[in-house]
Amino acid sequence: MKLLVVMRPSEDEITYHENEVRYARMMGIFMGAGLDAVFRYARSMEELDSALVETEPDMVLCGIDHLPRSIGHEQDSQDESAIVNIHEYFEDCAIPYIGQTPDVIELALSKAALKRKWQAAGVHTPSFSVVPAGHTVPADIAALTDFPYLLKPENLGNSKLITETSIAYSADDIGRIMADLRSEYQGAVLIEHYLGDYPDVQEITCAMIECEEAMVCMPMRLGFAVPKTHHLITAEDKDRHRTVITPLQPELYEAAARFAAEAFRAAGVRDYARGDFFFAGGAFHAIEINGQPMIPDRWFEGCARFSGLGEAQYLVGIVAAGWERLRREGRLQEPLPEGARALLGPLRRLRMKMTGDRGGMS
Repeated sequence: MKLLVVMRPSEDEITYHENEVRYARMMGIFMGAGLDAVFRYARSMEELDSALVETEPDMVLCGIDHLPRSIGHEQDSQDESAIVNIHEYFEDCAIPYIGQTPDVIELALSKAALKRKWQAAGVHTPSFSVVPAGHTVPADIAALTDFPYLLKPENLGNSKLITETSIAYSADDIGRIMADLRSEYQGAVLIEHYLGDYPDVQEITCAMIECEEAMVCMPMRLGFAVPKTHHLITAEDKDRHRTVITPLQPELYEAAARFAAEAFRAAGVRDYARGDFFFAGGAFHAIEINGQPMIPDRWFEGCARFSGLGEAQYLVGIVAAGWERLRREGRLQEPLPEGARALLGPLRRLRMKMTGDRGGMS
């Protein structure tokens, strides 16, 4: 079975070379598992099309959610057709792929839309408001009484434009933070109740891989190598490796896994994903979902490792999740190689432990 893996090259030189090493190791794992795996970078739909024509894959694993039609069009913000939802394109072209539906990709990219979805499903998420694009204050600012609040771009990931100065303890703080944000970002802004000041606060990230039609959720704790005044992980903390990961105590692990599964199901995710959650004030809170993690991902790998999965087992597990679903849908006929099947034992045992169902792979 030919698997095409597509990623976007990082513009940061250090990150680019770090990713090169990770991608080479991942491709070695896939090929060692018996997959005919091919890797390509894509910065535009033109480059993606070239990779598809050249490789003629049976299945695609793409760590990119959107691409411009051609290099240079990514700056054309007035032309929505210039930016393409990759999975919508795959659907239109009947290309089998691993990961979320196009609608779930869009949902995961909109923090406010996802939170509304969770609220409708009864999944607890912090109170929030939204400042529309181009505006400087929320229309309901007088009703915002659940201080402190964290202000962050509504549709940007990886903690972009979030710093310790993004926390508001008053309406005046909201005005100051909005003014700073508007100097470099004109999109919608999410104003979300900040949980970092609770004495029992724990930040949790949870990887999910589907196995035999069940979600296997693998949570772990996120913290800091050096204590900070405010519990807030910024983009700089991630890029400079200032975070530490630790396993959860068994009781909290099981409760976090159950809560994460509810949040994932409510959002409609499938195959694989990673979600961010908090435990604060004696309760779990859903924050956001990364619907298309660019694996191999350090936090995804940490979640898997603390749950008993090695790197090869979680990476091949992600491929197997897409393969299983596509086979059920009648969109893929090729068998999963025996080498890949042999790596799925730990994931299947974890699934059985979580569900009590022995399942079975055809």
